[in-house]
Amino acid sequence: MTQTKTRTLKPGVYAPLPTFFDNAQELDYASYKKHLLNLATKGMVPVCAGSLGEAVHLSFDERTALIRFIRATLDEAGLEATPIVAGVGGLSTRETISLALAAAEAGADAGMVILPAYYAASLNTDAEQVIQYYVDICEGSPIPILLYNFPANAGGQDMPSAVIEAVMKRAPNLCGVKLTCGGSIAKLGRLTATIDETPSINESRPFPFLLLDGLIADLTPWMQCGGHGTVSGIPNFAPVASMRLWELLNTPSPSSEQISEMRKLQAILSRADVAAVPGGIRAMKYALNKMHGYGAAPRRPLLPLKEAEGEEFMLALRDLIELETKMAKA
Repeated sequence: MTQTKTRTLKPGVYAPLPTFFDNAQELDYASYKKHLLNLATKGMVPVCAGSLGEAVHLSFDERTALIRFIRATLDEAGLEATPIVAGVGGLSTRETISLALAAAEAGADAGMVILPAYYAASLNTDAEQVIQYYVDICEGSPIPILLYNFPANAGGQDMPSAVIEAVMKRAPNLCGVKLTCGGSIAKLGRLTATIDETPSINESRPFPFLLLDGLIADLTPWMQCGGHGTVSGIPNFAPVASMRLWELLNTPSPSSEQISEMRKLQAILSRADVAAVPGGIRAMKYALNKMHGYGAAPRRPLLPLKEAEGEEFMLALRDLIELETKMAKA
């Protein structure tokens, strides 16, 4: 039976979890549980089966099994109020709705949908196709949907703010957006203005429309321009530092010392983000293997990062890792 009550999504730090595999390329639930709890107990919202979660390498059953596992793990840890966001994007409208239905039944509280990449060239010929894609999914999904604009993983498709605004106005079940794209802060400004000028957007939704950044490198200006948080891979490496930055960004009238700390944290997190984006899931898994012993291998055809590349990445993360270690001991 599909769940009828979902947990509210709120502003915050959303953590896109990698999916760990054992030597036989099967799901490694032990590592997944350890990593999930390390982040969720610090106040982050787990996002599963997204770009960093290798959604395209998971079967339908594996994707739903992960959601059930996350829900059970959170509940056992006393985190019953923590929502789950699940990637439910498929290659067709029909498949995406099926994934959303299954995710809801498994315990997800919202779905995140990236544009399908296979027919990107055809989709790009008529923006109405993109708008209708999200409208249809929102109408068919029992859980709220987040629109995910990530051109690098969507065949180069970059949704302009006008397309996103059209979906917002036509699909009340669209609960927010995640923007991992060039010009995201400019888009944020336009989307914020649309929400301010169109009160019905929030009046027609069970909770306010969320505007989430895809890169923690931009979090300070993002929040200053009306954003509501981030869905970034960097908190996987530095949950304490990431949550401290979030706390400082939400501190009313911060002191000069707090502003200085905020700037330092943002600079270190930003440098790590710039280094991490090109390496993607391979770099993330290499670092998490070195830091926590999780499996370093993605699912094939992707192969683990070569040692020389991995060590170069670890060097780029050095300041962040040193900061995280220091803050975790404080």
